[in-house]
Amino acid sequence: MNDASPPTDRRDRLASIVAPRRDAIPQARRHSQRVARLRRWLLWGSGAILLAVAIGVGFHSLRFLPADLRFSRIATQGTRITIESPKLVGYRKDGRPYELRARTGIQDIAKPDVFELEQLEVHFQSDNESNVVLTAEKGLYDAKNDRANLSGGARVYDGKHYDLRTDAAVIDFRGNLVTSDQPTRLTLDKSVVTSNSVEFSQNERRASFSGAVHTTLPGDDADAAEGSSP
Repeated sequence: MNDASPPTDRRDRLASIVAPRRDAIPQARRHSQRVARLRRWLLWGSGAILLAVAIGVGFHSLRFLPADLRFSRIATQGTRITIESPKLVGYRKDGRPYELRARTGIQDIAKPDVFELEQLEVHFQSDNESNVVLTAEKGLYDAKNDRANLSGGARVYDGKHYDLRTDAAVIDFRGNLVTSDQPTRLTLDKSVVTSNSVEFSQNERRASFSGAVHTTLPGDDADAAEGSSP
């Protein structure tokens, strides 16, 4: 007897292997759609996580800012917050307000009470209600102690009676006191006082000079010119 399978059976088996399955294409299409949806979910999930982290960092940074601080724009880089056009309102011991403005301010979250200021300007009122202005190129403001170290040239003036200029100074906002151990020039009405250091109290309307104090009164220049003439 011959046990070999008929040739027709072999061809049928070969055809069943080679012929494409009718349900393979829809399955592959559904698989591709699932993969595409999974990729979209991953992208959206990653974006949501990044957004949540950014919002968390933003709120974490903002909670260190004073409640009475206003600004036009804020940006964060690491632990440092850069504030554009900050404006801070504070109060002196007598309850009168002062307003501090700057071109930019930088705060480090590790030192939340300290602000690095550039081109700062402070406005406050004197006892006679005149507007007093303090300007400096740079300042390091300590919000906790309400003090600022000024550098790059500091100036205090009221536009009418006096104009105090020095290279560097320290201002106590609560006590309205300006001190400097740098060469100082005070123009008071038409008189000029120069010294190596000064303590200027706006509340007491007092200026204390020390170190090579020299005063030029009105008419001194004319008298000196007459004395030197032949």
